[in-house]
Amino acid sequence: MGKKYLFTDKKHSPQAIMSTVLGLISTGAIAYAVYSTYVIGGIATERLGATGAVILLFSTVGLILGYIAKANPDEFHLFSYVGIVLNLMALLGVSMVLYAGAYGI
Repeated sequence: MGKKYLFTDKKHSPQAIMSTVLGLISTGAIAYAVYSTYVIGGIATERLGATGAVILLFSTVGLILGYIAKANPDEFHLFSYVGIVLNLMALLGVSMVLYAGAYGI
């Protein structure tokens, strides 16, 4: 038997790629913020608080873009899923930081 090739006109969605980029930025920023707070002895500055707010905004937008891109059946979904997972990780990280700050853990 000869090789069978499947040709498709699917492409990666720009929304999915943007979701992944925002997820990478958000996850990297929350990791940096937690690490730098640890290095300076657990005292978070105003800049790190503002970074948390930007992370919250970026990851929410990235999550929405990932779900929009996933809804389109004519495109590949790899970047949609990667973006959704990264943005959920960033949102979970911000939630954990806020929970720890509120309850003094």
